[in-house]
Amino acid sequence: MYVRTVKDQELNFQVSGMLWKRSLVMRDVETGSLWSHLLGKSMRGRLKGTELEILDGVMTTWGEWKERHRGTTVLGMSRTAKRYNERVWRKPDRFVYGVHLGAGKPSPAVSLKKLQAEQIVNVEAAGKSMVVTYAKSGSRAQAFERVVDGKALSFKNADENVMVDDATGSKWNATTGICVEGRLKGKKLAPYPGTVSFREAWKNFFPDGKIVE
Repeated sequence: MYVRTVKDQELNFQVSGMLWKRSLVMRDVETGSLWSHLLGKSMRGRLKGTELEILDGVMTTWGEWKERHRGTTVLGMSRTAKRYNERVWRKPDRFVYGVHLGAGKPSPAVSLKKLQAEQIVNVEAAGKSMVVTYAKSGSRAQAFERVVDGKALSFKNADENVMVDDATGSKWNATTGICVEGRLKGKKLAPYPGTVSFREAWKNFFPDGKIVE
């Protein structure tokens, strides 16, 4: 997910009909520049080399999101999108949840199969300490920085949507990254932007990125 304003100009994107490294290429209407959807970077055209600002997001179902954010509107889901979502969960070994650190950076990823099985996965990659969480209810996945007050914490699954840190035994909401009980109550983990991707596509775009199996 990206901010689509570049140099005070709001851009509108559409599918270009082209592929690069077997992945979607976007085209902005205003300049005709071509963009990688995984990198958020323009590869050709007037804006070549420009990178869109990355926004942190969450992978979840519409029902789960609507329950938490009742005022949200959503674009209609096509039959193609529905089939894609079904394929992700039926064959999780083909997909990863990637933590997006930016174009050209060794962005890590966690296999969806591992994430579904363990729900809480600690990741150490690219000099950063992260935790990727998964909630079975709502099929919700997201990533956080697991450094609090300058110290890297390790987490383990405690219950549905609850994780515990090894340093203090405090309980954290795995969806919001907020500590709800214990010595660190009220602390909040900083979110990282992440996305679901085909395993091969992520490896193509981030060849130096670690994939946690």
